[in-house]
Amino acid sequence: MCSPFFPPRVTAGFSWPREWAFLEEVLRDFRGTIMVIAPPDRGKTTLVRLIVRFFLERGKRVGWVDADPGQSQVGPPTTIGASVLLQEAGLSERLFTPFFHFIGDTTPERDVVAFALATFDLVRLVRRRGDVVVLDTCGLFHSPAGYLLKMLKIRLIEPEVVLALGEEEEFLPFAAFLKDRFLPIPVPPEASKKDVLHRRDHRQKLFALYFSAGKEMRFPLGFLRFSLPWYPSFFLWEMVEEERGVRFAGPGEEVLLVPAGGVEGKGDSAPRIVPVDALEGLICGLFGKDGKDLGLGIIERIFWEERTLLLWGVQCVPGKVEAIVPGAIRLTREGEERGRFSACLSPLRLERKMWRS
Repeated sequence: MCSPFFPPRVTAGFSWPREWAFLEEVLRDFRGTIMVIAPPDRGKTTLVRLIVRFFLERGKRVGWVDADPGQSQVGPPTTIGASVLLQEAGLSERLFTPFFHFIGDTTPERDVVAFALATFDLVRLVRRRGDVVVLDTCGLFHSPAGYLLKMLKIRLIEPEVVLALGEEEEFLPFAAFLKDRFLPIPVPPEASKKDVLHRRDHRQKLFALYFSAGKEMRFPLGFLRFSLPWYPSFFLWEMVEEERGVRFAGPGEEVLLVPAGGVEGKGDSAPRIVPVDALEGLICGLFGKDGKDLGLGIIERIFWEERTLLLWGVQCVPGKVEAIVPGAIRLTREGEERGRFSACLSPLRLERKMWRS
């Protein structure tokens, strides 16, 4: 199910919307990386899919990187996904890609550094396998975090062209920096606004399909990590038994897991206190010891006395799972979202404390 190259599929021809017809000439002889940016509800995903199809119908091998963890087209939500297409692929084929990085949330706002690095890593990977790369981005835009994230990606990836859906005045920092690599694209009138419920329904469909391939997995409680592998702290967490509970000692930071029913707490000097039942239901990333993404799971139960985790998981990449990072979304196996809880620590605060200690 987790193949890096998707099998051929017969596709029907297509035509550009009138507003985008000029792209036929712009992209005719293109090679390199295209990055598409826009606030929400501008038709960004439609544009990306058309560009991908345009190149596929001309016999190109296309690397498609989807960096929208809330409205995924490649990989499940809470991840950045990538695929290398020879011809069009269906939803399930794109969903189970082996090329992905777990972010743990449906928005990158909390951790733009890790998000930018993860996106760059996947672009670099598919560049080696494709003739062209098409990068879809998230709608986080008109905020300091949104602008920083886009600029980090542009700096790291160095795309040959950035297509921006909207008026150039909306994108002045990027237009000034990119110069002739920047191309504003008109928003088609048929672009429709999607409300929160519509977006959640789309995620539920993807989550349900992904976890329908799952199975029960058990791991030692000591496999928990409270930071992603983009940070050095990922490799330094240690579990220490205490009278009050189980302490996870990181570099300059601590998390104390206590039995179910305990009271959560946090402070600058004391460990963050997390009742184990607060972790139950959270989506999580499955990693190898070296930080390689292997799959996703849902923490269904923690057996406190046994110091074990029971997950419903999907391992899409071969390897031994030796680290588990909780995300921020609570889920059922059917993909229904049941609220949020962030067990992981603020990455920049954690690293800052690490190097002070």
